[in-house]
Amino acid sequence: MLHLRMMMLPIGSSVSRLRRCFRGRSGITFVEVMVTIVVLSVGLVGVYRSFFSALNYLEHLSTRLYALNLMDGRIATIERDFRSLKDFDIGVLTEEAVINNRPVTFQYAVDFKSVGTLLSVFELDVVLSWEERGHIVSISRTAYFSGVSSLAATGVKGS
Repeated sequence: MLHLRMMMLPIGSSVSRLRRCFRGRSGITFVEVMVTIVVLSVGLVGVYRSFFSALNYLEHLSTRLYALNLMDGRIATIERDFRSLKDFDIGVLTEEAVINNRPVTFQYAVDFKSVGTLLSVFELDVVLSWEERGHIVSISRTAYFSGVSSLAATGVKGS
């Protein structure tokens, strides 16, 4: 029943109550405007910073993804040459790419060696590094190959 009474109140009475609250006030003050501007500015700066932080992180992730694809391609090429009993070449140790309209130079460090005294099992270590915002970033992968290769056939041990 209480709910029905609230609905039956005339609209004019609630408007008159609001008028009584704001009696004597003809608008907003300069201090209220300034406080509102400061609060909105702080909020916009926070949104701005988080947006550009997310963009920087997205750029880092796209560069990292590109580097992982380069590394996987290099490992696959070395493994293909290893399986075909070719004397394989480690290849170019630097590659340049343009990622997000920014040139990036990737540098490889490759180590290929036999595992222990086993001449038919080899370990391939690949480290790929690049510079990003003044810091050197690196990722590494290790792959193992088994079988006879040109190195094993000649009896040459890796480094």
